[in-house]
Formats: sequence, C-alpha cells, structure tokens
Amino acid sequence: MVFSYKLKKNDQQRFVPMIIRLLAFLIGMTFVFAPWAGATGLIRSSVANVNLNGPDHELLQTIARRLGKELVMMPAPFRRRLALMKNGDIDLMVGLLRRPDRETYIHYIDPPYKKRSDTVFIVRRENRDLINTYEDLGNLRIGVIIGAKYFPEFDGNPRLLKDAVPKDNMNMKKLLRGRIDAMIHPEFAGIDLINRMGANGRVTIAPYRISRQKHVYIGVSKKSPLMSGMNRIQKEIGQMVEDGTILALLTEYYEKRGLPVPAF
Repeated sequence: MVFSYKLKKNDQQRFVPMIIRLLAFLIGMTFVFAPWAGATGLIRSSVANVNLNGPDHELLQTIARRLGKELVMMPAPFRRRLALMKNGDIDLMVGLLRRPDRETYIHYIDPPYKKRSDTVFIVRRENRDLINTYEDLGNLRIGVIIGAKYFPEFDGNPRLLKDAVPKDNMNMKKLLRGRIDAMIHPEFAGIDLINRMGANGRVTIAPYRISRQKHVYIGVSKKSPLMSGMNRIQKEIGQMVEDGTILALLTEYYEKRGLPVPAF
C-alpha cells in the first residue's frame, strides 16, 4: 500500500527550505569527510556559519589559491573545529591562539598573521567622539555580554553603568535604538557584528580602546596529508605574512564594505 501526502502551500514554505539545507549539509559532509577529501588537490577547512562570507573565509581562499589547491568548507562552531583538527577531518584553520594542549595536534605556522587584539567601544556615528578616555565612561550606559570579561579596570569597576544581555546582537539593537550609549566588544568580532547587522554607516568605533598583544596563527592538523608538504606551506604562508599580502587582503575586505579597519 502506498501513501501520498500533498504539502499545503504553508507546509511547502516551512519544509522545503529545511530539506534543501539538509541535502546541502549531507553533500558537504560527503565532500569534506570522505577519505579522499584530504588528497593533495584539496584543502579542507572550517569557519563559523556566520563567517562563511567573512574575512577568514577570504583568507582561506587566498591560501588555497597560493598553494594551487581547491578549498572545501564546512561551517562549524569553534570547539567543533578544534575536534575536527585533532582528528584530521579538516586540514587547516585560521584564527588560532597558541596553546600547549593544542600543539599536540596542530602545527602552528610562524610568524603569526595578527599580533593585536583590541577591546573597543562601539557608538552611534553621531557620537563618534563620545569616548576619548577611560574617564568618559563614567556617565554612560554601556552594553556588555553576561559573563564576559573585557579588561580588569572595566570589569572591576562597580560605578560603571553596565547593561548586560546574553547576546551581542541584542546590544547592537539597543545601541541603534538609543537605549544604550555604547557597547564594549573585541574589535574583530565587533566589526563583523556591525557588518552582519547592516549597521555600517550608523555606528563606529570610539577613539578610546584597550590594546593588547595577542598572536594569532594559521595552523595545520598534524594528521592532515598537508603535513607531507609542510616546507612549502610554511614558506608560502610565511611569505604572505611578511610581505604584507595578508594585511592587504584583510584591510581591503573591511574597506570595500565601508567598515572600520581593525588593528592587526
């Protein structure tokens, strides 16, 4: 006996996109995790789903072209990406901090391609000069993320008026509506948030910032077939860092979109 069911229009609108996304996911899994996916002609990598069109993806594409390989991507959260690197299910990652436990399964490529990680205050564009010094924070309502740590002087000051929410996009919405005066955020992630929410042109980064040295690396899984060609990979990526190729690529990414260019 055969049963059939004709989807109503509302059901089609709900379920067809879900089915398409599921098929795309399964096809991606086939390409990324098949045994031959790590062959010499491919580089398997991953970024967060929200960054599939972001600067990290563009950097990975450039690296793949430089090495004469095809890039295959599968979006995943950061912890999942580390697990994929540990198992050799992806070959290469960007945006890595150097940690002793990670060095057991990741080969870090020197030199680091970023050397700074600034904490900044995002304000509405008409208030671009609102925060020039730490003291300027005193009378402002500042959006923060619940449980997040920014810098000791800020975190430990009970006199500052902090408006805490669970997600960064909630702070951005409050800022755009004038319900807070500023929001504090790591610079790179903050600029990506501005871009994702279409807020460039309406918000900007205030002059006052906290600068910290933080080396960020490109890494290769020690279980990847790429390890057999590490001398060339080290040479090519190292040259891209030293001759300014990566800096120019990232700078162009932000400038083309009318976004603030972060400090590298």
